[in-house]
Amino acid sequence: MKYQLTSQQIASKVAGEMVILNHEKGYYYGLSDVGVLIWEQMEKGPQTVEELVVHVCAVYEVDPSACKADIGDLLNDLISEKLVEIAEA
Repeated sequence: MKYQLTSQQIASKVAGEMVILNHEKGYYYGLSDVGVLIWEQMEKGPQTVEELVVHVCAVYEVDPSACKADIGDLLNDLISEKLVEIAEA
């Protein structure tokens, strides 16, 4: 399963943090560090959790299992805020 950014958002990197506006809700969100790394990877196109884990583990020294769980949690949060969606095959 691949995940992609929705069209209901616009994002910009400001002072090392990713600031995201949800057009529909009118709310701002912020990501830092690993969240920025994941967001920037997803800006390149739909990504699987596994692809994101490989990318994060290449930059940070982190246990792949813990990384996968954390990325899953982040994606679920972003989906609930309509910033990320499951890509259609």
